[in-house]
Amino acid sequence: MSNSNISISDFKEFYLAQRKPRSIRRLHKELKLRFPNKKVISLATAFRHSIVEKWKEQTISLDSRISEKLMEKNVDKKVKEYSEITQQLEDTSSKAMQSVLDAFNKGIGKDITKPEQILSLVKSAVESQKLKNLLEGNVTSLSGHINYDPEDVQKLKNHINELYHSINADLMKRQQGKDFEELKIIKNKLN
Repeated sequence: MSNSNISISDFKEFYLAQRKPRSIRRLHKELKLRFPNKKVISLATAFRHSIVEKWKEQTISLDSRISEKLMEKNVDKKVKEYSEITQQLEDTSSKAMQSVLDAFNKGIGKDITKPEQILSLVKSAVESQKLKNLLEGNVTSLSGHINYDPEDVQKLKNHINELYHSINADLMKRQQGKDFEELKIIKNKLN
């Protein structure tokens, strides 16, 4: 911007930077008030150049690019949030199932008289895994409902063991898929 004038290109820059809804008339008034010691192009000149240079079309393109950048930023933020949540759910599920299995390996199974004593921990593991799979868009084969006979602790132990192995199998499949994708990326970079 020159010291004495606000040129057509200066006016156009102010117009493109203007908040919606953009208005040439309003901008002209604002510039005259904001820069009283400078000569602002006439309103007719501004309108003429806006039509010839297609300022409206340029604002649409500019607004679209700004919207895309904001959308990408929001999507990246949400992806990061969901990744953190799914990792926490995966950790919770693994820790809960490992705690149950560790307890059985240490002989706590002899002291359990009712399956309800460990059922909440198992449900926590199962629900965490289901939520994690849901957030990742994966289908889960885990059952959220556990049928058990209060008199048969061994059946519950077997069911817990099956759930644990199912979770491990899902994790192994996912890791193998990631390894395969990484291998493809490396091969593509080498070629």
